[in-house]
Amino acid sequence: MLIKLLGQFLILVCISHFCFAEQTSFVSQKIDKHIGKYVEEEAFKGVVLVAKEGKVIFKSAYGNADENNSIPNTVDHKFLIGSLTKSFTAVTVMKLVDKGKLNLTAPISTYIPNLRKNIGQDLTLHLLLKHQSGLPQHLERLASFEDKDVSSDEILAIINTASLAFVPGTQYQYSNLNYHLAAIAIENVTGKTYAQVLQDEIFSPLKMGSSGVERLNNVPVNRANGYRKGFLGTNRAENIVSYALGSGDIYSTVDDLLTWEQSLYNNQLLSEKSQRLLFAGENNDFGDYGYGFRVQQYQRAAGKNNGTLTRHGGSMDGFLTNLHRYTDDKLTVIILANIRNFPIRNLTFEIKEIAMGLAVGDRNRAEFE
Repeated sequence: MLIKLLGQFLILVCISHFCFAEQTSFVSQKIDKHIGKYVEEEAFKGVVLVAKEGKVIFKSAYGNADENNSIPNTVDHKFLIGSLTKSFTAVTVMKLVDKGKLNLTAPISTYIPNLRKNIGQDLTLHLLLKHQSGLPQHLERLASFEDKDVSSDEILAIINTASLAFVPGTQYQYSNLNYHLAAIAIENVTGKTYAQVLQDEIFSPLKMGSSGVERLNNVPVNRANGYRKGFLGTNRAENIVSYALGSGDIYSTVDDLLTWEQSLYNNQLLSEKSQRLLFAGENNDFGDYGYGFRVQQYQRAAGKNNGTLTRHGGSMDGFLTNLHRYTDDKLTVIILANIRNFPIRNLTFEIKEIAMGLAVGDRNRAEFE
C-alpha cells in the first residue's frame, strides 16, 4: 500500500513539473515573440530577464553589443544601469544607518562639513533620498565633466553653487544632486571611495562579480557599447560616468540584478525596519518615491485587487534600464538596453502582462499604469 501511494505521489510530482515546464515554455515563446517586434520596429538591443518567485522563466539577448565588430549581445554582457544606481546608494545608506554610522534626520552638514552652510543645515539624508531637498534637477557645470573623470570634491564644489528651489520637505523634485550628496556622505563616514563601499557592502557579500562602479581606468571587459537612435540610424554613444556619482555610475548584468533584487526581500542586507523604510512610498504628489525606489500600483488578473509595484529605471546616453518587481505576484522583469530611445516602460509592462496571462495593454484599473 505504501509503495502504491508513493508511486502515485511521484506521478503527481512529475505531472506538476511537466505542466509547469510546458507553461513556462509557452510564456517564454510569447515573450520572445513580443520582444521581436521591438527589435524590428524600435531597433531594441539588450538583454531581458523575467523571474517568478526568484526563478528565471525567461532570459534572452538581442542585437549587438558592438555594431562595428558585429559582436552580438549575450546574457552575460554588462550594461550601464543609469539611475537604477540610486537604489544601490539608498540601500548602502540604510546599511550604514543600521550600523549607527549615519542618521537619516541629522543635518547633512554633519557628514559633509564642506557643504555650503545654508544648504547643509536644512537638508537631511531622508530628504535627499526622497527627492524633497529643493536642489535643482541638474547643474550644467556637471555636464562639462562628461568627457573626463571628476572627483567627489569637484562635484561638491559645483553643488555649492546651487540654490534651493523650495523649502525642503514641502515638494518633490527628482534630482541627481540628492544622490551625489548621499554618496559623498557615504564616503566621508567610511573613509573609503563610493566604489569601494559598494564593493564591501553589496557586491562582494552578494557575489555580484559582474557589477561595479565604472571609471575611465576600469571600464569592464564584456561591457556593451551604448548607442543612440537618430534620423540616419544608430550612432555610438560614449559615456564617462564619474559625474553621476551615486546617481548613475554603476554597471551590471541581468543575473546580478536579479540577485540584488531578491536580496532586498529576504533581509540579507538590511534590518526589517530599514527594509520597511526603503519601500515606504509617498503619494503621487511626492513622486511615489521611497528611498531609491518608486512604489506604485499595478493591475493583477481579473478578480484580484491591484498589487504593489516597486521599480526604478535608468536612462543615459546610449543606455536604458528597467527593474520592476510586481510584489504580490512575485514577478520580476529586468531590461538592460544599449539603445536609446525606445519605449522601455511599455515593453516592461507588456512583458508583465504576458507573464501573468493578461491581454497586452490590459491595465485600466491600475493607478499608475
